[in-house]
Amino acid sequence: MADANWSKHMADVLRRNGIRLFATVPDYIVTQVLEHLWSDSQCRVVTVCREEEGLGLLSGAFMAGRRGALIMQNSGLGNCVNTLGSLNVASQIPVVLVMSHRGDLGEFNPAQVPVGQAAKRILEALDIRSLMPRSIADLEAQADGLITLGYTRSLPVAFILPAELTGGKLG
Repeated sequence: MADANWSKHMADVLRRNGIRLFATVPDYIVTQVLEHLWSDSQCRVVTVCREEEGLGLLSGAFMAGRRGALIMQNSGLGNCVNTLGSLNVASQIPVVLVMSHRGDLGEFNPAQVPVGQAAKRILEALDIRSLMPRSIADLEAQADGLITLGYTRSLPVAFILPAELTGGKLG
């Protein structure tokens, strides 16, 4: 059973790592994280039309000295593969990806399955390190290290948030 506090922990991880700018194509699951960020006057959340637009915004902000995160559903990963590869990875511009995970156990929407099943492999193909924390304890034990690694390597990193952590989306 998912702990309802998972979203506060995810927001806290981002903030304590100096991330204050967030681009998002929100969905039901990640909106729970966004609610904590929207209510924080030190954070700026920008809703974008497409995920790759968010990567452009966050990449420019990084060049100006700001850390950012793209918060989305994992299906949005398919929309931003080229931008991740040709901009962020090729130019070594770090960004933190926070993705709700659809298309796995208990998924009710067949359209969510292909990218959901391929998300980890897509990230691996781009050399983007990812974590899939299945509990708040996993998130807290590994999250700071993942973000530090991303900025040390100057490459994107990703959190894939499974239903075991978030409670998922009911049909």
